[in-house]
Amino acid sequence: MTSRPSGRRPSPAVCTADCIADSAGGITFDITGAARPDATLVLRRRAGHDDGAPGGEAWGGGDDEVRLPLTGPAVTGAGRARLRAVLPSTVELAEGHWDVFTGASGDLPVRPGIRDVRALIDRVPGAGPVAARVPYPTADGRLALRTWLRAPHAEAGTVRCEPAGMSVEGVLYGAELGEHARAEARLRGGDRTHRVAVTGRGGVFAFTLPYGPLAAEPGERGGPGRDRRHWDLWLLPAPGAAGIRVSRILDDIWDKRAIHVYPAHGVSAPHGTDGWLAAPGYTHDNDFCVRLDPAPVPAAPVPTPTPTR
Repeated sequence: MTSRPSGRRPSPAVCTADCIADSAGGITFDITGAARPDATLVLRRRAGHDDGAPGGEAWGGGDDEVRLPLTGPAVTGAGRARLRAVLPSTVELAEGHWDVFTGASGDLPVRPGIRDVRALIDRVPGAGPVAARVPYPTADGRLALRTWLRAPHAEAGTVRCEPAGMSVEGVLYGAELGEHARAEARLRGGDRTHRVAVTGRGGVFAFTLPYGPLAAEPGERGGPGRDRRHWDLWLLPAPGAAGIRVSRILDDIWDKRAIHVYPAHGVSAPHGTDGWLAAPGYTHDNDFCVRLDPAPVPAAPVPTPTPTR
């Protein structure tokens, strides 16, 4: 992935880090312009994070700071000194955003350099909790890591959009489908849910979700407002089992909202109310959802002037 230029003024930084991600979840940082070889690279989890995966077991709620030694120096072909820090896949990072710093006190931000994240595309995780880490540039020009740590995890794959609804295929890690597995849409900020049957076997699942029930007004006409609605998608592998958030984290995209854009289709609402535009998509955490927007009101036709003699 390549970063987009930001209109904000970059934060002061003392060095630049090139990142290489591997398929096991490890990341190598090659640092240019750093201070001394005995310095460290500091990963600090940003305030306001959530511990663990929604609907799953909470993992990685420990330290919010990880220090990695910088080793070297090595001289590149351009004659610049370069230091290296390695984040092994065995080091557990809680889910959230981790900012990268260096310096004796660990308060000097690091600029993003080249980010080689090709190994993250279509990655197949090993046993245990599913861990994903993607280096990315922040809006003000700093380097950060977006991390996920989920157990179990439902990875969304192919999404097919039709006028009446959508179909989703995916892979379940850390659990298996049982009899009467269901997918559940939950209205964000409300208490409405809608369930559909899930097909598949073992760790492979598929379901089709119609848009009509999501657009239906609860109760009498004129209940909730006509603001945008979000329905979050969960997988229930068996009756009575805890919901598993359907997400897509096993690739190189840290924020899919503007990357994975699916077509919207009009949905007629009952009771003679105005319709909706329904479209699948992802949240800022790469969790899968369906967004409903009020359909625009058609413009009134402009009368054609009568010609005069």
